[in-house]
Amino acid sequence: MAHDITYTARARWCPSRSLLGRFFFHRVDNRRQAEAWYIIAISGIIVVAVIVQFITWSLLAAEITTNPVIAMWYWSLQIAAGSLILIGGFLGYCPRISVGVSEHLFRVRQGKRSFEIDLASLTGLRIVPALHYYRQWRRRGNVEHFMTHVPPDVLLIFYGKGCIAIGIDSDAHSDLLVALNKPDSVEVTAPNVV
Repeated sequence: MAHDITYTARARWCPSRSLLGRFFFHRVDNRRQAEAWYIIAISGIIVVAVIVQFITWSLLAAEITTNPVIAMWYWSLQIAAGSLILIGGFLGYCPRISVGVSEHLFRVRQGKRSFEIDLASLTGLRIVPALHYYRQWRRRGNVEHFMTHVPPDVLLIFYGKGCIAIGIDSDAHSDLLVALNKPDSVEVTAPNVV
């Protein structure tokens, strides 16, 4: 390869990466537990907000409908609470992925995370269906995951005792498989059908 080859996947909306989601990602070591805590927390916040709204309306309905100052405060607080929940709990995104292959190096970057390895250190390549990836590979501790969404298949790149899982799109996975294939250093495994 005489020049760099780059593949990218654009950023996407991801509510679990909102301010509330990032709070749990920083506090909880396990990513899946952090996502579970995020879902529990955002659901609880919405339920509490709806209950408070109903209780407030039932207690202050007469004052809200007759006094314009109280009505203005009531509706302003409703809008503020809804906006706070929307911005703090649902506004988030997964950073884009950039995969680069040069003559000697393989690089992958997603947001602040990045990984770089010499092509000679690669021990194998494999394209697996997404369902197989989630059942067999997602939970393993030695797998680095670089995905914005899970496409129909996932490219697994093996090196030493570790593995990188890349989820861009099926065509890019096939192109990467060809670009990374060096007969003397990388073993290519055909896609598995589960």
